[in-house]
Amino acid sequence: MSFDRAWVLAVAWLPLAWAYFEWPRSVRKLGLALKVATFTLILLALAEPRLNVSTTKLAVGVLVDTSASVSPADLARASRIASDIDGSRGSNTMRVIPFARSSRVATPVEDQRPWRLQPTSGGAGRSTDLEAAVREAISSLPAGMLPRLALISDGKENKGSVARAAWQARQFGIPIDTYAMAGREKPALRLESVSLPSNAFTGEPFAIDLAVSAPGTMAAQVELFAEGRSLGVTPVTLNAGVNPIRMHTSLETPGALDLSIAVRTQDSGDIRVDQAVILRRPKALYLSEDPPGADSHLPAALTAAQFDVTRADDIAGINLANFQLVVLNNWNLEKLPVPRKEDIEKYVKLGGGLLIVGGEHNVYDQKKKVEDALDRVLPAKLLPPQSQEGTVVVLIMDKSSSMEGPKMELARAAATGLISNLRPMDQVGVLIFDNSFRWAIPIRKADEPRAINALIAGIMPDGGTQIAPALTEAYTKILPTEATYRHVLLLTDGISEEGNSYALAREAKAHQVTISTIGLGADVHREYLEMVANLAEGKFYFLRDPAGLEQIVLRDVMEHTGTTAVERALVPEVAHQTEILEGIDIASAPPLKGYVRFESKPSAETILRFDKREPLLVRWQYGLGRSAVFTSDAKTRWAADWVKWKSYDKFWSNLSRDLLPHTAAGEASVEYDSANGDLVVNYRLGVGVEEPATPPAIYVLGTDDFKKPIEVKKIAAGLYRGRLQIGARQGLFRVRPLIETRAFPEVGLYRPEVELTEYGSNQELLKQISDFTGGRFEPPPKAVFDAGDRTLASTLKLWPGLLGFAILANIVELVMRKWKGLFGRT
Repeated sequence: MSFDRAWVLAVAWLPLAWAYFEWPRSVRKLGLALKVATFTLILLALAEPRLNVSTTKLAVGVLVDTSASVSPADLARASRIASDIDGSRGSNTMRVIPFARSSRVATPVEDQRPWRLQPTSGGAGRSTDLEAAVREAISSLPAGMLPRLALISDGKENKGSVARAAWQARQFGIPIDTYAMAGREKPALRLESVSLPSNAFTGEPFAIDLAVSAPGTMAAQVELFAEGRSLGVTPVTLNAGVNPIRMHTSLETPGALDLSIAVRTQDSGDIRVDQAVILRRPKALYLSEDPPGADSHLPAALTAAQFDVTRADDIAGINLANFQLVVLNNWNLEKLPVPRKEDIEKYVKLGGGLLIVGGEHNVYDQKKKVEDALDRVLPAKLLPPQSQEGTVVVLIMDKSSSMEGPKMELARAAATGLISNLRPMDQVGVLIFDNSFRWAIPIRKADEPRAINALIAGIMPDGGTQIAPALTEAYTKILPTEATYRHVLLLTDGISEEGNSYALAREAKAHQVTISTIGLGADVHREYLEMVANLAEGKFYFLRDPAGLEQIVLRDVMEHTGTTAVERALVPEVAHQTEILEGIDIASAPPLKGYVRFESKPSAETILRFDKREPLLVRWQYGLGRSAVFTSDAKTRWAADWVKWKSYDKFWSNLSRDLLPHTAAGEASVEYDSANGDLVVNYRLGVGVEEPATPPAIYVLGTDDFKKPIEVKKIAAGLYRGRLQIGARQGLFRVRPLIETRAFPEVGLYRPEVELTEYGSNQELLKQISDFTGGRFEPPPKAVFDAGDRTLASTLKLWPGLLGFAILANIVELVMRKWKGLFGRT
């Protein structure tokens, strides 16, 4: 026994001396004895006594190789060995340490009784570093016990040198017992070829084709991994000779990913292949003339299908090259400027996707004689309205005295321009008002434009402004008129009482009568005019300068009466079964409530139709891209029941993905220069991709936390190249810009690790490790905890026990003194 503070013993006799003098006078001798014992024990604890002892208890670290070179059978045997050792440990300590490239903590799935060890997933499992595993195990063993290691491996190290770790273990006196795994057998199978896309979109199914040569008929399993995570197992039957195998998968994570395919058999071994796949999230530009809340279903379906959706209400100034898909929803195509139509045509020719979704805003231009760029792109052409009734338009003109001068002249010009653009089958009426109203032109056929225009020329300004009575008169007369579309257009520059205008507008909407309003000048009651138009599903226009009045009138009337929409129930039917309809039962689709009249072009593919001839969904290839037309809508007007259909999202997802580019806008590639050990990346910018002033910061990410910047330089117009020294490193290398850019997309290169090409085991190395360190080769599990003649000198600290006894004595003395019910005084 020894004391850390031996000088405290010089005063340890003081409590005994005090007891000697107090004993004769004390009436509570047991209490005095307990007090003396307390003080004495405290003083002895302060001296920190130690007792020298020796122990034979072991702390064993069981290292289990879980790298990719270990077969499932070997891993099962290793789990049994670890379980047997665990069952034999008794009062000793044991820790199981899985390792591959480095050691790791056993997962809850593995840490069970019995042990169920799993392969190390991803790049961390594609090398074996015995040296790092042994060193880390040595440092993790608890102190105060005899250390020992048990190594279960195939001995196929391809990183580090276990000889150095064995020398360190020998220096520390740590024996290493070794167990040899059988290792993978060299397979009788042979991989003849593998084909999969190097680029794909997230969420998009893509095909993987293998050609595997087998010596005979056998059952096999094909397992697919992404970043070490299993995506599923497919059972196949292999026949003698070359066997084609096709699988389909889809991945959700963008970027460069490590994709692995393993083919396993019972008796003919396993083969494995790894490839780098670049995944991008598709970007869709969604243009719609509907209010954002009215057409939320289609954008939501695209978002659920892994699209990045950008919504806009104006196509001007948008670079279409930044998107893989452009959706024009319920859009008046005739409003698009000619240069923008040409941009769309060029975009599709270069590989972009275009989707036209119908709606009530689709307008047929009767004066259009020549096919424009957008017409050429589409697989179907818009047809004129098919109606014997035509349309009816009532123009309500303010002729109050404030309209005198240029306002009235422009209003008359707008009215005559409107008459000139109506068909003879259409009907028109002109109602003028001041303090009262009268019909300048009662509702009649527009078959005599000259006579009608002569009447309009006679309208002269005079009087005040009373809008509500005129609006009521116009609605009352237009309501019983037989027509396909009924539209009222109110033109005023003044302020009037509201009257019953709001109720009338709501009633007009209920009876399919639309009302638009135009306010001229700053004195108009804007809120009133806008509310009337909104309630009647028309439009409100405010003009400070009346110079553009004629164009506004023509555009509004065309939008509300020139549409080729037909509102009636229609039942979709399959005209041509394609991959777009995969997994979709069109027979279960509810009826649609309307459509826009299109005619399929001769070389286009009609996929869905109704009434055996009317197209519903048409597509075709145009240049490198594709375009499609869906003649109904995708919102709660005509598709009110479709948006509740279980296959709604899948239908739009399949269709949108079918239109995605099948060729890259540019070219980005990465390769390994074996002569110099360099990673070389090349970027060739595609047509329409803007060249940056300077390339962005780009990094190369690899295994073992490898991360270095790569300098990319311009070497020619639209051509950039970067080079980085990586030496003999293996695994997946990702070349990634700090900010996402279309000119410099993320690319990847996979350099196969030696781990995946090694077979068998190195038993000689494992025997040498056990012999050199004083361990045993393949010992019985119980023998791992045999200390032999090894002991470990250690010291037992006595002061915690002494201090505990002192506290106990003090508590007993306190109870005796205070608890009179049990211990009375004499």
